[in-house]
Amino acid sequence: MTTERFKKFTILHSNDMHGDFLAEATGLAEGHVIGGMSLLSGYINQVRQQEKNVLFVISGDMLQGSMIDTEYQGISTIEIMNYLAPDVVTLGNHELDYGLPHLLFLEKMANFPIVNANLYIKKYQKRLMNPYLILNVDGFDIMFIGIVTEEALKSLQR
Repeated sequence: MTTERFKKFTILHSNDMHGDFLAEATGLAEGHVIGGMSLLSGYINQVRQQEKNVLFVISGDMLQGSMIDTEYQGISTIEIMNYLAPDVVTLGNHELDYGLPHLLFLEKMANFPIVNANLYIKKYQKRLMNPYLILNVDGFDIMFIGIVTEEALKSLQR
């Protein structure tokens, strides 16, 4: 077998970030910190520089959880996510916490694609977002789909 037939892909995945911007001291060792988008950003940039065919994907719940995110209703989180430059994002239940109109506003702020296949206006049979995204990476088509749970959809109807 020749190695030309095989290609390596690195998929960096994240979810449940909940607007956690800042790293926190763990107490295990002096100067040891965990979490936060600043550390995540450093790791993502390092992998992108060292590897070929790197995809950074997020499967929801970027929002809701930190005081900063709550105060700015996700705007601050989307601004920071723009710097992290994910290749594709899908929604989690917390992206719906600030209401549908605000979610659509945040989606317009995002400089990255957000996909969702089952969020639509039934009366008009109109999707609110692209249901999927196909990324061509080094000659391979890779499809990403986004779906939120029925329970999350019901929260919008209340």
